[in-house]
Amino acid sequence: MYTMRVVLLVLVLLPISACSAGISSNSTGDDKATTQTAEKQEKPTTQMASTTTSPSPYADTIIMDERSGIVPATIDIPAIGVSTSIEAVGLKENGEMAVTESFETTAWYQGGYKPGEPGNAVIGGHVDSRNGPAVFYKLNKLSKGDEITIKNKDGEKRTFVVIDKKEYPWDDAPLKSIFGYSAASSLNLITCTGDFDHSARNYSKRLVVYTELKS
Repeated sequence: MYTMRVVLLVLVLLPISACSAGISSNSTGDDKATTQTAEKQEKPTTQMASTTTSPSPYADTIIMDERSGIVPATIDIPAIGVSTSIEAVGLKENGEMAVTESFETTAWYQGGYKPGEPGNAVIGGHVDSRNGPAVFYKLNKLSKGDEITIKNKDGEKRTFVVIDKKEYPWDDAPLKSIFGYSAASSLNLITCTGDFDHSARNYSKRLVVYTELKS
């Protein structure tokens, strides 16, 4: 089984509103003359703007960040034979990341980032059960360059590549680098490892496999 304490980041969105108003009327007499005078006054300004404005020479070279995340529904890791569904989870009352009841499915922390968008998305899975190996039993066998494919319910996918893996004491993991913001689009896979404490029913360490979005 796996647990991970997380720090919730509250994002305050400041709404920006813009309004425009149009005034229409039937022009007759003096109104028509006023309108024509206004048009003559505005014409030079319009002509000046059209003759002095030119496209930026860098317009075609600007790179836009079009990365977007998806709500994950399935995960495939060919290198270790994993192909299963993903459940969205939050936090337990004690502040730990919730787990799945099934030992064959995985859990995405929906309070964090979506796979594919800038930030650290997190998916966890059990390493074993009383009956034997669980979904992430072979997670420690992953190597740099191995690929993980995430799909949403509509089949849209994001592919990630393993870049590193590390073990941490279960109560002393770098939560910010695992769950926090990152300029990269990262997906971190978590499971238990180390020695099992039967009295506490907990493993001594956590394994984190770090991956980044495939360009």
